[in-house]
Amino acid sequence: MQKNKHRLNCKTTLTAVVVTALLMSLGGCATTEQQAANVEQVVTTQQQSLTANVFYLQRIALPPGAKVSLVLEDVSKMDVPAEVIAEQTITAMGAPPYQLDLSYSEAQIKPQHHYALRAQITLDGQLLFTNTQQVDAFANQGLKPSEILVSQVRAEVKNDGLAALVDTQWQLSMLGPQVITAEVTQQQPYLVFTQDDNKVVGFAGCNRFSGRYDVLANNVNLTQLLATKKLCFQQMNLETQFLTALSEADNYKVIDNTLTLYSNVGIALGQFTAQEK
Repeated sequence: MQKNKHRLNCKTTLTAVVVTALLMSLGGCATTEQQAANVEQVVTTQQQSLTANVFYLQRIALPPGAKVSLVLEDVSKMDVPAEVIAEQTITAMGAPPYQLDLSYSEAQIKPQHHYALRAQITLDGQLLFTNTQQVDAFANQGLKPSEILVSQVRAEVKNDGLAALVDTQWQLSMLGPQVITAEVTQQQPYLVFTQDDNKVVGFAGCNRFSGRYDVLANNVNLTQLLATKKLCFQQMNLETQFLTALSEADNYKVIDNTLTLYSNVGIALGQFTAQEK
């Protein structure tokens, strides 16, 4: 009887040990899962996002491969470069605006500091557009996207002895397949792209004209073309064709002293020769 009682006590003790171990194991799993959940929650709360729409006003398409970037910066210190907090870059598709979603770590945002958004459009590392006014990163408190207007950056005019697109008088030498000579017109049409105010001016064969142009890489767009109202019976057909060609121009090439304007499907609309100043 005493022996059976001893065996019963041993079984009870063994069962209690097993149950205790099992409970500890389950408790450990629960603790591990809870810790993982807590870590995930911390990581989630640390990651925030900002949305911005980047746009420009020029009526011209970006070249293929152009990149749009959005940068979150700490601009609190005036005498040192801004500290980059986060950056997002996309390939531009279609027309503006271009929407970017920028993720950043909440832990990097310090109270009493000032943060701004900087937007840029580049092509093969060359800066094409950037915003000229500071944009408060948290002005909207994330309730709606920030609207960022970027302005075109003027490319430097190279002084290499070759004709530049701007500030050169380009005399029309071919209009489509037709060679323009003194036999075709008494005074040959020409145009000038002015550097300072993005105006295009010239002579169309009978009337003087003016308008606006936008250039981005090798793309060009001529708009708001207006001509005087003089009537020339022999030159009006040429003038109409010339102004139509200008309005259809989409891109250009300057090789040595020759400018060629092309349509959006690659058809040569007109060819011009640089005139000596």
